Amino acid sequence: MTPIEVDCLLLGATIVTMDAGRRIIENGALAVRGETIHWLGPQAEMPDFTAKKTLNVSDMVITPGLVNTHGHWAMTLFRGFADDDNLEGWLEKIWKVEAEIVAPDTVIAGADLAMIEMIRSGTTCATDMYWQFDGSVEAVVQAGFRTVNGPVFAAIPGFEDRRQFNLEEAHDYLRRHANQPLLHLCVQAHSVYTTDRPMLEDVRRIAHDFGIGFITHAAESKGELAQVSAQYGKSPIEVLDDCGLLGPKTLLAHCVHLTDAEIARLAETGTSVSHCPTSNMKLSSGISRLVDMTRAGVNVAIGTDGPASNNDLNFFHEAQLAALVQKGVTGDPFVLPAPEVFAMMTVNGARAFGLSDKIGSLEVGKLADLAVIDFSSANLTPCYDIYSHLVYAASPADVRHTMIHGRLVMEDREVRTIDEERVKHDVRKIADRARPLFTCRHAH
Repeated sequence: MTPIEVDCLLLGATIVTMDAGRRIIENGALAVRGETIHWLGPQAEMPDFTAKKTLNVSDMVITPGLVNTHGHWAMTLFRGFADDDNLEGWLEKIWKVEAEIVAPDTVIAGADLAMIEMIRSGTTCATDMYWQFDGSVEAVVQAGFRTVNGPVFAAIPGFEDRRQFNLEEAHDYLRRHANQPLLHLCVQAHSVYTTDRPMLEDVRRIAHDFGIGFITHAAESKGELAQVSAQYGKSPIEVLDDCGLLGPKTLLAHCVHLTDAEIARLAETGTSVSHCPTSNMKLSSGISRLVDMTRAGVNVAIGTDGPASNNDLNFFHEAQLAALVQKGVTGDPFVLPAPEVFAMMTVNGARAFGLSDKIGSLEVGKLADLAVIDFSSANLTPCYDIYSHLVYAASPADVRHTMIHGRLVMEDREVRTIDEERVKHDVRKIADRARPLFTCRHAH
């Protein structure tokens, strides 16, 4: 029989599929053809393949690529710029420096730096909410990174010229980028408190007319709740519900401060939540009712938020924190076991993006977005439970290869699609321009 031709063959790994049966395949093999998974299973049952590239991944674990459901990529430019403040004070500082620094070229440099960091951590798909997003599409395609992105609506005093996105421009963007395989379109509003009802209704119409998802921040801090109450006489969740913006294509970032009724409403409408524990605690916004949401049936995924409020894009650390903090605040060590948290890192994120038919699990016919993690490292030796290690012990340094859309964007820890040294050089030059606006809070 003639061998089957494939593009890449990965041999010898343990494969964590995250499929409906949560199969884990020991001594497995995975074949990639084009941008999709052509075959996977035990190596002993593998058909006769001839591959353009073969990787021996013995002592390693192949997982679905990690899915980061909330972030502001180019905030890599402002990492450490506005630490030790609450959300409102932090935003004031960030908006001030953004007004001076944000431009198409600086946003691309910051986004490139973010993609390098995410690729190194096995993240293969992430959403970005930032300004000048139209210019970053080319950077995403060149990097071979999968993203969920789209027009951002906001009305921030003093920033209308570069923040407020009108309907004509939004429609133009969505039409021009409708067929980008690595760009999955959405429409975004920064928040309820930086928009008004007509703007939110415009967003709803765009989401409906284009059949795309909607992403926004919601119920992040007590200050936000007070501001929205003064502005609308309601909570952020109530405003979004009144505008018809809750539903299975909606993803809400944070959701720290929710009532029982609001949690039930999110579950009833199929609205997803991106849980960002590092940012929430660093800005003293609070700790979300994650366990209550999951028990109510809300689809909860994980996000890092931006590198100016995290301050990194280490998705493993974010997941570990999500699990540990909830055990601590509930006093129940049995909540959020490792397999459930790993689902938040993968399949739940895919569902939140409306992409569960394409990514989030390793299955024949799905897109070949995956991470290969070296389990021979000291911090992963010995291994009794793979999920335990993936949530509680693994780090970005353990990721050996990252594949997106069938393309090895990182091989043997070397990012292949972005010139890392050039990007870091460019970002340092941008930081020199931002530095005069920085005031160290610890100076005496």
